[in-house]
Amino acid sequence: MECREPAAEKSLVAPASSRSIFSMLGPGLLFAATSVGASHLVQSTRAGAVYGLALLGIILLANAIKYPAFRFASDYYPATGTSLLEAYRRQGKAVLLVFAVITLSTLLFAVSALALMAAGLIKVVFSISLAAQTIALGLIVCTSVMLVVGHYQTLERLTKVLIILMVVCTLIATVMILPEVHWGQSMTLFSSELDIASLLFIAALMGWMPVPLDASVWQSLWAKAKAEDSDLPPTLAESRFDFNVGYSAIIVLAICFLLMGAGIMHGKGIVLASGSAAFSAQLIHLYETVLGGFFGPLIGIAATAIVYSSLLAIMDAFPRTLSSLYRRWQDIPEAEDDHSLVESHPFYIAVLVVMFLGAVLTYQFFLTSLTALVDLAATVAFVAAPFIAYLNHRAITAETVPLSCQPSVAFRRYSIVCIGLLLVFAVGYLVLRFG
Repeated sequence: MECREPAAEKSLVAPASSRSIFSMLGPGLLFAATSVGASHLVQSTRAGAVYGLALLGIILLANAIKYPAFRFASDYYPATGTSLLEAYRRQGKAVLLVFAVITLSTLLFAVSALALMAAGLIKVVFSISLAAQTIALGLIVCTSVMLVVGHYQTLERLTKVLIILMVVCTLIATVMILPEVHWGQSMTLFSSELDIASLLFIAALMGWMPVPLDASVWQSLWAKAKAEDSDLPPTLAESRFDFNVGYSAIIVLAICFLLMGAGIMHGKGIVLASGSAAFSAQLIHLYETVLGGFFGPLIGIAATAIVYSSLLAIMDAFPRTLSSLYRRWQDIPEAEDDHSLVESHPFYIAVLVVMFLGAVLTYQFFLTSLTALVDLAATVAFVAAPFIAYLNHRAITAETVPLSCQPSVAFRRYSIVCIGLLLVFAVGYLVLRFG
């Protein structure tokens, strides 16, 4: 098999193509939508509120060390014509089993938590009196119908709109808050002694920034869906461009929310709300207080677009992933598999129903344990990160990948260093939590 286009080490330069730049964008923006949920809106803002600008380096480092694993996932489908789960199948059933455990450990509560957070924001922004749980379940139902009826094209188009909306609103809000940022404050993290709670927060910030590495498989499956939905599948250069645009947006938005937290909350003696939705509502109120009534709704719309885009992407990712995972577990090579998952397929719909029922049970019986479930997912994400990064490195450097599509020697070394750092951070996190 030959690579459709040589893998040049270019980042944000648009490849020569008859397609418009906007039409090239798709899986990379879906990945960005998945990433800029709670990790940006809550974690980055809270980092700025508590530590000012001190954690800027941590945010940049977290994105830098995860970049190779995510980029390899983006490259894999245009390079081979198969998804990343096919590469995992070739590495053995044990690999598929571990990935299945990682996926199932976050399946139910991730959708429940994001839907509840989006519902809390909608209540604040639009002054709705319904209970947050009722709105959350309504969001899950409406999103499920939208995905089943609209298919991948609707998912991609709606995500593009949401991404543009939240980027524009976030950039405007950030520019307005820049005069409030104390640029002369120390950028040194260890200017004062950090306690265990602070270290755990920093560790969680790294683990969730931009998103746990199992989302790399979602990228690959979205790339496959886009190719199957297009008369002319994207080339490697187009896919790389799409991914780099999305990843750059992730980094810019993370910095924006750090700056907003530093400008609005840091050093003001404000007691931060504990819940995600409550914290977001507090942020909106503070914007109205500092900058005037217009900017509260602005950041509210940006926050709602951010969280709902994450919910939309994740609700599509789980049934897509589980379907492909089941086929690969049966040891069916993807190239020989005539099964094509469409959003109206009974399996896809069944997973959506399971996610809805899981949300109902969570809100009814486990709402007070949601924090514990998030902590469990954070632990799984940390432990799994070096493992998945290693699998993705092996996948893109395997003999089945044309040499012209494989990363350069320098980039391979960079990837190996990143895997080592992820392993160190995973061990450090386990020691902090359980040591």
